[in-house]
Amino acid sequence: MAVLHVSSQASLHEPLERTCKGAVEPSCSSDPSKDGLCTSFFAFIILAVNCATAIYHSRRDPWSVAFVLAAFIILLLLFYALRVFDSLPHGSLRRIHVKAGVWVLSTVLTIMFSYRVAALMPFPVAAVIWAMAGSTIVAGFYMFFVCRDDVESAAEEKPAKVADMA
Repeated sequence: MAVLHVSSQASLHEPLERTCKGAVEPSCSSDPSKDGLCTSFFAFIILAVNCATAIYHSRRDPWSVAFVLAAFIILLLLFYALRVFDSLPHGSLRRIHVKAGVWVLSTVLTIMFSYRVAALMPFPVAAVIWAMAGSTIVAGFYMFFVCRDDVESAAEEKPAKVADMA
């Protein structure tokens, strides 16, 4: 069993490769700055198998098959748009357009799933589901487009270092 030596001066915000001597970098990373191809491929396989299973079980209901296929395609488009969004430089005009596309795709998925769930529920519960969906859509719009400067400036701030108590 390997022993990891951890520096006593380590900060919570310091990358692991500086604090753990001899630590091995994982081969599948979900860090968008790195390739992350292995993680994306694994997630795609799980999603595709899940969709294929759902299509198989609802093969006699064409509307259910269409719903699963539409949700699968929209999810793929959403993941692609998020990957493009992460790769674009801050402040670019294309980044704003991709952000709008992410919001639209998220809104479509929210409406689709809310419709399917609300159709199975009694009216009072369906009303709550639609209210939650509406508030999620409005809150997403507000966070993406109205208060974006506050969020982006907060994300760029560096966290304060934790002082040693010893």
